[in-house]
Amino acid sequence: MDLLRWRNQNNYQSLEDNDDFLLVVWDACRYDAYLQAKTPVLDAHEKPQRAWAMGTYTLPAHIAMFQGFLPHVFEPLPLYNRFRQQLWRISHRSVHIKPLVTFPGRTRNIMQGFRKRGYFTVGVAAMEWFCDTPALHDGFEFFRHTGTDARCQNQILQEQIARRAAKRPFFAFMNCGETHSPYRHADMKPDSKTDERYDIRRIFNQRGLMENDWQFDHESYARQVACAEFLDARMGEMLSFIEKRGRPTTVVVCADHGECFGENGMHTHAFYHEKVMEVPLLIFRVNAPPHCAPETMPGFEKAPPQPGAQTETTPQSSTRLPPAAANFFHSEQGGLP
Repeated sequence: MDLLRWRNQNNYQSLEDNDDFLLVVWDACRYDAYLQAKTPVLDAHEKPQRAWAMGTYTLPAHIAMFQGFLPHVFEPLPLYNRFRQQLWRISHRSVHIKPLVTFPGRTRNIMQGFRKRGYFTVGVAAMEWFCDTPALHDGFEFFRHTGTDARCQNQILQEQIARRAAKRPFFAFMNCGETHSPYRHADMKPDSKTDERYDIRRIFNQRGLMENDWQFDHESYARQVACAEFLDARMGEMLSFIEKRGRPTTVVVCADHGECFGENGMHTHAFYHEKVMEVPLLIFRVNAPPHCAPETMPGFEKAPPQPGAQTETTPQSSTRLPPAAANFFHSEQGGLP
């Protein structure tokens, strides 16, 4: 019964074969920090898109991703803009464009969806949220909270995939903590000054007020850039393993949210600010050509009218954004204040 259901489900997705999937989240890595970093490994595969996070901190952002909602790109790019094509979607109903992968309605999350298809689902995570929140490891056949240690995470994923997914596809997830405060990777020397600055008690008790007189924390920003470079090298190790495995693999690299480094008097995240919502997003394929152009769903050969579309009877209205919205969505990409 399940096999027949999944065969029928393939009518509502554009992916015909069972790709492997790798989702890598660089926690708290903001978009302009990624641009400043030297990332030759990922540059060889895809350029980053400026995307907008689904949450201001780890928990809601990951819950959204595990429901199929990646950070959103306001460009007409399939997979990056879910209205042009969604990468993973639970339920195909009312969708005009076939998602790359579709799971039946009432599927709890994408991990459960992949697992029901016979995938090996494996995850490793750095952030403490993954210790005490069942929803963040529900659906994984193997899951481990590692703390911040990308080398160890690579090793665990590679060992588990080699041992338990030699003859079946996998969905693998990695939450990397190096780009999260205090912005440290394994090759950095200890820095008590930075540790004190980003002590949880201090961050949790900041004023939380937007201020006009503020200073940018260049030192901490540079540390996050260095951590992004470290993680790019770790991605090289993981991608080498995938290339040797030889199976078509769709790879997603993104941040769950960004970070403030003193802008408007604010530090870190878990509040709405442009730099907290602005994140890098890269989607590419290894061991196979890029995915084909999106297909139309059966029964939707004629596109439905778009919300706000102009008709002969609709008066013309201005499409200019209010100043605040225009500043938020169309501010200069990258760079420091």
